[in-house]
Amino acid sequence: MSIVRKIFHFVVPKSIELRKRRFELSLWAFLLSFAYYPTVFGFLAWFALARPLMIIARLKGREAFNAAYFFGFCFSLCSLYWLWIVTPAGLFATIFILGFYYAAVLMLFNKLHQIKPVLGWIAVPFLWVGLEYFRTVTEFAFPWSDLGYTQTYYLWILQIVSVVSVHGLSLLILTVNVLIAQVLRTEVRPDRRFTAGLSAFGIVLALMAYGWIVLPKYPVPGKVPLALLQGSIPMDLKWGTDTEYHSFRVYDSLSQSVKDSGAMLYVWPETAAPAYLNRDEYHRKMVGDIATRSFGYHLVGAMGDGVRDGRNRYFNSCFQFNPGGQVEQRQDKVHLVPFTEAVPYQDHLPFLRQEYLVKYLTFIRTMDINWWSDFYPGDSAVLFSLPDMKYGVLICFESTFPEYSRQLILKGADFLVGITNDSWWGTSIALHMHSRIFITRAVENRCWMARAANSGLTYVVDAGGRVREHLPLDVAQALVGRVNLLDGFSVYTRIGDLAGKLSFLITLLVCAILVIRWVVLRFVRF
Repeated sequence: MSIVRKIFHFVVPKSIELRKRRFELSLWAFLLSFAYYPTVFGFLAWFALARPLMIIARLKGREAFNAAYFFGFCFSLCSLYWLWIVTPAGLFATIFILGFYYAAVLMLFNKLHQIKPVLGWIAVPFLWVGLEYFRTVTEFAFPWSDLGYTQTYYLWILQIVSVVSVHGLSLLILTVNVLIAQVLRTEVRPDRRFTAGLSAFGIVLALMAYGWIVLPKYPVPGKVPLALLQGSIPMDLKWGTDTEYHSFRVYDSLSQSVKDSGAMLYVWPETAAPAYLNRDEYHRKMVGDIATRSFGYHLVGAMGDGVRDGRNRYFNSCFQFNPGGQVEQRQDKVHLVPFTEAVPYQDHLPFLRQEYLVKYLTFIRTMDINWWSDFYPGDSAVLFSLPDMKYGVLICFESTFPEYSRQLILKGADFLVGITNDSWWGTSIALHMHSRIFITRAVENRCWMARAANSGLTYVVDAGGRVREHLPLDVAQALVGRVNLLDGFSVYTRIGDLAGKLSFLITLLVCAILVIRWVVLRFVRF
């Protein structure tokens, strides 16, 4: 049987009962992915996992694995479909791999449930969040679809992340799903089903009450003016061989339009300057002249290079120019998008680098396939200095790492700035998902943040997650927004991601116990 037919029969099995199960799992996977969409749909996350867990709990062996993988595959496809816009091959590779992540978690749940049902139901919230935390460590990290991000449009509920992090919120969402599953299980005693339903309702109500108490009713206005420059430059125009000066003219014009605003810092988006500013003296002087004419500091997203381990490396960077036009500081992006910006562990996996692959996969060049870039990760985060204050920078994908933002705050950042270029994704859901992740970092650390994107979303967000000033999508305009300086650490900033780390340790412990149990049952004779 060909691989295509195998895939077809996996998705559309011959068994009618199996088809019904596949349909229900795909439906719940779609509803869970829909919880990430803007405004009101986040409520779906509180119950969309209940039925899939019930279904997988009742299966055994290969049937359980197939159902778990199918659900993970469908959820990844529905929530990350926008990868198709840039890299169709990358989309299928990503969802193929991510399907195994979810299958692993759900199979651990299934194995524990077979041993003793109560063990599975108690452990599954920790197992799921352990997976979320695992996706933030290693260079293969892709922490995009954490369940806590589904609640970013509900500001009262979101406030809890300043105590327990986004992973703590994910843990609470999973707990409510487990409780709802108990309500739906007919084999559970009626009094326990009632208690489970009441507990689920109580958790959500307690979260809303906490948010209502801590979120100020009357927001305090910002005081430090920043100019956020949104150039809205099309990708083909930005990187055209004969249009390179267009970007500099646009950002010069935007800077001049607000030079009398009193803005201390002008923020350009990620790679807004299409040049290697550390060695390109001509373009570096051009940016320096723009900074001089606007009488302010300029944080400019660009590219950089440098020698590491005897090789010339390329970086996704940002540079701070002072009002005199000189480069004062530079930061290279630390967290790169795997298989888009760089090969994970490229020093140890050289066979995955582009220059190696094109020798054997000639279609990459002959068919003009958009392969991954060859950027190299930076060493560490940098604090940029302004008169009487400091700030940290998140370059695009870096906003998805909670610990990275926390470390910037602990190092002394008074506020955070995000620069990104989400133009790759058009007007898809990716723009909003990335934006709401950024807002979550503000609430976690109780710090003001400013975000400059090439074509949007550009805005200032306060410590409670409220967007104060913003620009519409796809307009070339400068936004003068005001931020306040950090006035204290949140609970999360002080103690870190306890929920994520604890869940990860529990996940490792469960894996170890199940392996030991299998070895004992398989090889030890009594």
